[in-house]
Amino acid sequence: MTDPSQNGVRAERVLVVDDEEAIRKIIVSILVAADYECREAASGLEALSLLSGDTFDLVLYDLMMPLHNFDGIGLLERTTKQYPDIPVVIVTAVHDVSIALATMRNGAFDYLTKPFERAQLLNAVGRALENRRLKLEHQAYVSSLEAQVATLTEELPVRKSSRRFCNSL
Repeated sequence: MTDPSQNGVRAERVLVVDDEEAIRKIIVSILVAADYECREAASGLEALSLLSGDTFDLVLYDLMMPLHNFDGIGLLERTTKQYPDIPVVIVTAVHDVSIALATMRNGAFDYLTKPFERAQLLNAVGRALENRRLKLEHQAYVSSLEAQVATLTEELPVRKSSRRFCNSL
């Protein structure tokens, strides 16, 4: 694979949050091999600290983390509220459909159950990042259109008065 930084493109940054170090290391190794830049957090508080001080394109959370910090649902709710442009993928051993639906209702982009295949993880990450890119592109397009409309609106009275002047000649 080519290095994205050689093309002047920033590697997409992923925050991997899991209280089990072995799981974090596996996820990070898969993502780094696919040219993603990763940071790790062992708790919800650590994740929130990293999110507030750095820029990430995606967050992967374990759903079941120690309650003395934030559990996965609490962390998901807080993250989607504070950082709505960052997609969240839940990676968990919980195989409960009602919990999966609750995470999706609370803003998760996807829900992967452990054990997962490498391709499943990369597919979920790729889709979430593509969805984010499309949303950001759409927001930029809308902002550009709004700026054009504002500029044209400002020029509108000038054009009307110019026409009146031309018509009176």
